[in-house]
Amino acid sequence: MPSLFDSLKHLLSSFITGTAYEEYSRQYPSCFFLRVPLLVYLDHVFPCLAVEDVICLRRVNKAFYLITHEPSIWLRFLSRMNHHPVIYLRPTFDYTNPDTYYEAEQLVTRTISLDDNWRDSNSKVITRMLFETHYEVLEMSLLPGGKYMIASVKDKSSYRYYLMLYILDHPSGPAAIARIPTHAKTFHLQTRYMKYNGTWGIVITCTRRRFANGGPLNINLSELSHEHPVDVPPYFTEVLVYFTSMEVLEEISDPNLVWGSPEHIQKVQAHPGGPFRLCTTLEVAEGEIQDIATFDNDGTPWIAVVTRDTYISFFSCGPQRQIILKCADHPGFWAQTIKGILPLPKQKQILVVRQCIELENEEWAIELYDFPTEHAIQTPTHYIIVRSDLPPDSLLKVRISEPLFFEPSPNFPKLQTQPLPPLSIYFESRNPYGLMHYSLWPMYEPTADGGVKYIPKYIVDPTPPANGTTPEWAYERDVARTHYAHQTCHVTDPQVVHILPGNYRAVYYTTSEDDRRASPSIMRLRRYHSPETQKIEYPVRPEDNSSAFMRTERPYLPSGLYGTIDIKPQDDDVFSKGVNAVAWDESIGRICIAVEGELGIRILDMAMNVEPDNRFAGWKQQMSQEIVEQDCWHTKDCIHSRSIPGWWEHWFGSRRRQ
Repeated sequence: MPSLFDSLKHLLSSFITGTAYEEYSRQYPSCFFLRVPLLVYLDHVFPCLAVEDVICLRRVNKAFYLITHEPSIWLRFLSRMNHHPVIYLRPTFDYTNPDTYYEAEQLVTRTISLDDNWRDSNSKVITRMLFETHYEVLEMSLLPGGKYMIASVKDKSSYRYYLMLYILDHPSGPAAIARIPTHAKTFHLQTRYMKYNGTWGIVITCTRRRFANGGPLNINLSELSHEHPVDVPPYFTEVLVYFTSMEVLEEISDPNLVWGSPEHIQKVQAHPGGPFRLCTTLEVAEGEIQDIATFDNDGTPWIAVVTRDTYISFFSCGPQRQIILKCADHPGFWAQTIKGILPLPKQKQILVVRQCIELENEEWAIELYDFPTEHAIQTPTHYIIVRSDLPPDSLLKVRISEPLFFEPSPNFPKLQTQPLPPLSIYFESRNPYGLMHYSLWPMYEPTADGGVKYIPKYIVDPTPPANGTTPEWAYERDVARTHYAHQTCHVTDPQVVHILPGNYRAVYYTTSEDDRRASPSIMRLRRYHSPETQKIEYPVRPEDNSSAFMRTERPYLPSGLYGTIDIKPQDDDVFSKGVNAVAWDESIGRICIAVEGELGIRILDMAMNVEPDNRFAGWKQQMSQEIVEQDCWHTKDCIHSRSIPGWWEHWFGSRRRQ
């Protein structure tokens, strides 16, 4: 910077004409902060600021508004956060890509907003939107992170049926980006981020009913409920597994694209068959499919299907291979029905929840079986009786949350080490109607530095040996009992409860006991916060470190674990007409609801989220070019502060702007 003498010497001619003050202000701007090199802000200033400070600094001028969107700032916040549940992004996310790095900021601000709202005793829907799909949605599944959604849809005349792939977070707004005809209604819809033939993508599993010999013309299987067997001419159930590559999805959902533009149409036409690829099919001729699960087994997608009360069929989506496991019967019960399964591939076991009915009572059991290598009849290696002495036929449904083990791409920053998520099991029951929550925590072992290393393995009590108990068995049982616990029991009678599971956060809605329709009306929409009641020996999760990146501490956890979600009256009126499907993502607080007869999806977000649009992208490009051309970070002439209201009047008075 030149000395004061040099400056005055340069401005001597201006003093004669009386314009020295204005000329000096032009050469030495009021925005002294912008004379500091950019890297000083990114590497030394912003790491010392809280999230609120960065947001306030963004309001100073356009230049600060621009640099506070720099992804490195928000990635530092992201790596220091320990808000639960664990933040999950698609495995191919690249924060160095300038087209998508805005998502890092969205994650930080959205996670904080959701946590504040969830801890509030009166949780509410912050933003709501009606997304027109032009099809009636029958079932849907959100991918972790809430950006992509798969839906089973039909046209208004119930003649055409499709699987639709939607993107919900895009600068141009939500849109359908792919579809594939299924010729019949698909249900038991499941979606996973998974590798297939070494390529990351989305694996979609669904089922459909079809007549064995054409069937009568006056019966449409797709219009019948899939919750129960139907008395119609012979039909079979078919399992379909599709795969779509993330590389193709990232190309089609480029945030720079404008929906319907020539560039967008050209990219879509570059994939004439669409991104969906059929991996495998399986026909089930005997009985209904009671439950289904998709999992990764040594890099290959596998499907587990419950076809009869005690049988589980495993089949591979790679080389054709099928294995059948029969769960051994417990003596003394006349009915032993599998109500829920969850494969645990990292420990080579499968978790099974069974309903065991005697003449006058009923028991609920959680069991663990080893993955079979061939057709086998097995007894559980571990099991525990969760409830007993219940009236027969009390258990309606079992919902199991799947713990997600984050596998970031090489271009994703290292996040703070957090404990692995628990495995939550929710029991929907009647007599009376209610909900029970049970949690299994992962195992752990102490480390040399006094910390804890978590192991992705979940256990319950070991099965007693046939020849009597041993000290080794007693020790394993005592260890196992520190890794599971009953959490809550909530009675909703006379209303029926329907849970949307989550490891830490769950949403449930209630319907009338007398409403037996396939699309019942929602009476109440509520949130559930897990208390995480643990044995004293189990290490609790790390203390909240919000003070490291926020001005204020987090609100206290609510004393009321169950709370009604405040929604708009117009949505409440629509939900009373009947709901086809509901989807929930606990990491971002997004609820998607499809109303019967409505050609759209109602998206309810419980966190504040702002999507960048094309105007910001264009302005950002223009500002970046100006800053480079004018060298604002190393020279004295900066014009970007002039956007502040009152800036000119403060420095130049009421003179006319040049």
